[in-house]
Amino acid sequence: MITIKVNNKEHQFLASISLQEILEQLQISTNGIAVAVNQNIITKSDWLTTTLNQNDAVLIIKATQGG
Repeated sequence: MITIKVNNKEHQFLASISLQEILEQLQISTNGIAVAVNQNIITKSDWLTTTLNQNDAVLIIKATQGG
């Protein structure tokens, strides 16, 4: 088991996992979000090839409309 923080909440996964797989497993909508891993922005085209490991920190920011 590995532990990965997603928006400061710890989650357990069986093994190293891709960023895309984490978003799917946690049922996070990918529309209008930006994602950083260990404070580095990851482009959407790299989500599938970005592998996360023990103690990585994922920050998900959702765009909102305002006025």
